[in-house]
Amino acid sequence: MASINTFTLIGHVTKDVELRTTPNGTATTTYTVAVNNVWLSSNGTKNEECDFIPVTTYAKQAENDAKYLRKGASVAVIGRIRSWYKKEEKKGGFNFEAERVMYLGKPAGSSSGEADSTSFDHGNWLDSYERSEQTAATQPVVGQRRTV
Repeated sequence: MASINTFTLIGHVTKDVELRTTPNGTATTTYTVAVNNVWLSSNGTKNEECDFIPVTTYAKQAENDAKYLRKGASVAVIGRIRSWYKKEEKKGGFNFEAERVMYLGKPAGSSSGEADSTSFDHGNWLDSYERSEQTAATQPVVGQRRTV
């Protein structure tokens, strides 16, 4: 029997992304993506709610997310869900690990010409991203998780 473990979401980053490193030196980020849900009840009433999904990225993706994502940025995330359990603490949970993050545009509420503390100008981030990808491709990767 085949199994599928994937999630796809589109939403907005809730705060600026901070880069951390794991004990073995791998770059990582965990940030929250707010996803709005709208539905009609059986009597035709419009209902709205927001889910807050914690997303974890690793290695080069984490470095790029920390560099390019700011509060309010629109993102599409594709990944897989990993469960974990610590027997000694009798505690468990889930991690939403991104395999692909797509930057969809400027954060909500940003103005087109002015930069302030809440706006983020992507500028020509694609050129910078491609240069960093070319640099990463020429360096050997040892002991790091590879994302597709």
